[in-house]
Amino acid sequence: MGSGDSKPLKPEIPEPSRPSQRETSDTVTPEPSRTYQLQTSDIGHLLTKPEKEKLLTDKPWRQPSKFNFEHEQKIIEHIRKIQPEGKPNLLISGPVGAGKSAFISALISIGEGTKNSRAQSGSSATSFTVKYIGYSQKTLIKHFILRDMMGIEPNDGAGFHVEDFIYLVKGHIKNKYTFNPASPITPSDSNFRATPEPMDVIHCVIFVISAVDVYNDIPEMYIRKIGQLQDNLRMERIPRILVLTKIDQLCKKVQEDINNIFRSIKVQKVVKTASEVFHIDQASIHPVVNYEDTGTLTPEQNIPLLLALEQSMVYADGRVQQSKDDEEIR
Repeated sequence: MGSGDSKPLKPEIPEPSRPSQRETSDTVTPEPSRTYQLQTSDIGHLLTKPEKEKLLTDKPWRQPSKFNFEHEQKIIEHIRKIQPEGKPNLLISGPVGAGKSAFISALISIGEGTKNSRAQSGSSATSFTVKYIGYSQKTLIKHFILRDMMGIEPNDGAGFHVEDFIYLVKGHIKNKYTFNPASPITPSDSNFRATPEPMDVIHCVIFVISAVDVYNDIPEMYIRKIGQLQDNLRMERIPRILVLTKIDQLCKKVQEDINNIFRSIKVQKVVKTASEVFHIDQASIHPVVNYEDTGTLTPEQNIPLLLALEQSMVYADGRVQQSKDDEEIR
């Protein structure tokens, strides 16, 4: 073939190379990068330790915040200066087992400077005290008489009668009268005083109730019975205070250090609850620890007891003056 017949040759263009089957299957295309951020809130409950129950307030909810010998002597000095006309009666009342007789013994012990058990107490389900008995003391309680009586029992038909309480408050019942759960006193009884004198009546009532019972919901029957007694006291315009015992059994911080009484959250709660249930203002409610498990008297344990005694004496003195004013007005 000649040169004239020749055709131009097309350049050979190589085909693009294709990945082999092996290469295709082994090659991984990277995905777009992702950012993961740990949120503390998502695991906060795992990082935070459960809070412990707060037992004490940062500041005292009542004064004094510290109990010492100087403060104890100051209260005793004021108590001795309260010298009303005659010897007013301070009646101690409360449920069985609350510690009312132990409260009387504690006050007498403070006055004598050593533990005393003149007002015998017990822990039975029925009242240990069955008589109406008066107690005095030559130094601390020189100008007043502490009156112990039969305890309040939860069941109807048990303990003293409301009629006995009314007669007692008005001064009709003589010292050492034996309460009869079967029937109240009658005017024909030899222990019935037909015409009471001004110093025969009750001038202040101190209700003694276990703080543990109040915290654990005091039985409704106690509330009803104490309410009946208070109705009669209001009619006679007789002042009343409330003593909460066994607070060392209620709060372990108080058991460790009695100076924690007025910082204890549990004690504060019980004072508020008792005020609402028994309609007594919080300033007239006194948490205390009786001398039941120890024979050593201390200013720390004495002061709460003395504060209750001091207030009841001031109230009783005021009631004596009020009665005197009433007579003059007539």
